[in-house]
Amino acid sequence: MSKMLVSYATLGYPKEKEYLEFIDGCVKEGSDILEIGVPPKYAKYDGPVIRRSYKQVSSWLKDIWPLLKETRDRVKIPIIILTYLEDWLPVLDDFLSNLAKIGMDGILFPDLIIDYVDEYEKYVKKIKDHGLKAVIFTAPSVPDPLIQKVSKISDIFLYYGVRPTTGVPIPVSVDSLITRIRILVDNKLVVGFGLSDVEDMRKALRAGADGIAIGTAYIEAIEKGGVQDAINLVKYFRGVLNEF
Repeated sequence: MSKMLVSYATLGYPKEKEYLEFIDGCVKEGSDILEIGVPPKYAKYDGPVIRRSYKQVSSWLKDIWPLLKETRDRVKIPIIILTYLEDWLPVLDDFLSNLAKIGMDGILFPDLIIDYVDEYEKYVKKIKDHGLKAVIFTAPSVPDPLIQKVSKISDIFLYYGVRPTTGVPIPVSVDSLITRIRILVDNKLVVGFGLSDVEDMRKALRAGADGIAIGTAYIEAIEKGGVQDAINLVKYFRGVLNEF
């Protein structure tokens, strides 16, 4: 079984045409799952690069639904929506219904286990009741017994963010983190959140990760050299994963 490449794109970044070109490239170059970021009001657990992308998109993207539908129509691999529960609480049922209606596969709320830990089971049930997969995000700050518990109910995989926010260095080596967490997780384990250093990736995979999620590195590539540079990175990361 090959290792999973989960590729992240901010919805509509940098502009609609380039965004569509990038997601097509993600699929063509071997991504297994697409993670699409819907810009929140306050991306408190994202690093500066992803925040910049949200800010740029928010200046022109006023209605997310046509572009989300277009994304779904073009892409045959699973799509997970990444956004903040906090933003959608007042209209959560409508939001989840609409995602299900256009055929999205699942949703990941990075703030769920951190900010709504006492109610997470209620929200996971709600997501699943709408016919969506609930992908759960955890991090080193989440207590081990809770990671163990949520790993059993997370759909598709358990997402483990190795850093406090995307793109911020960590004081502990990635392999020791993953080795420790692997024995707790009764599920596929995907590691991400600022994991763009290839040696860190290899360490995570050797330590038992089932896949890698990449986002910040793609956005940096788009900022510096354009969409084709980011698509070339997808191809490169796919090659790294294929070594395992």
